[in-house]
Amino acid sequence: MKFSVIIPTFNRAEILRRNLNLLATQTFDDFEVVVIDDGSTDETLRLLREFEKKVEFPLRFLTQKNSGQGVARNQGIKISAGEILLFLGDDMLPLPNLLEKHAEFHDSHPADNFACFGLVRWHPEIRISKFMKWLERSGVQFKFQDLKENSETDFWRFYTANISLKKSFLGKERFNENFSGWGFEDAEIGLRLQKKGMKLLFSPEAIAQHFHKISAGSLADRQLAAGRNAVKFQKLHPEISILPRGGKLLAQKIIASLLPFTFYGKAKRAFLRGIAEANREG
Repeated sequence: MKFSVIIPTFNRAEILRRNLNLLATQTFDDFEVVVIDDGSTDETLRLLREFEKKVEFPLRFLTQKNSGQGVARNQGIKISAGEILLFLGDDMLPLPNLLEKHAEFHDSHPADNFACFGLVRWHPEIRISKFMKWLERSGVQFKFQDLKENSETDFWRFYTANISLKKSFLGKERFNENFSGWGFEDAEIGLRLQKKGMKLLFSPEAIAQHFHKISAGSLADRQLAAGRNAVKFQKLHPEISILPRGGKLLAQKIIASLLPFTFYGKAKRAFLRGIAEANREG
């Protein structure tokens, strides 16, 4: 089997239904889908049982207690049978040729250490708010603006929303399960893989459409978690300097205070607060 599409999910039954329906229409057919239900309380399990009976592709799934996406992806890796793992978000709706484009990439780059990350863009049904436009431009969530086809990039763009790599290269590496909430979990395993020699290239034609309206109200919670996770990342990889200190920390605090009502100011203050809280807790 060529691909295992690994999808962690939590309480998104309706969007997962659309995701699976679109996977059933792919122009490439040598794949299985592995869904890890991270303790959902909605109709997810019933939906998966329904799809297991009607789809032509092999569908594997299991349910775990709510433990986070890292744990879910590790479970998906464990039960996957494909030569290539494609990590896909449950709210990432694939275009019909998504798998075909990932397959073309790996056929063109057969060496084990080549990985492909595809383009993520907002779904056309989603009304894009000012905050979502800022989120796209800022690089806080994804950053694609400066890339061209086959651009090589680093671990910071190891986006598990739409990324594929050979299982043989992944080897025994797994997602660190100590991260909680949003931020740095993907980058951390990306860094370990980069140290092993991973070549991460961009494929703009491998497109998944993000069907998730994100509000500015969630910004503080996301960035608070990111700040806490940044401290964990720094402890794991002290050679990568990501935590502001000294004059840089003071400058960021001043800038954030001078821009209190901007998305940047709110994001930066929450991020710095998360760092401070994690440091106090040791």
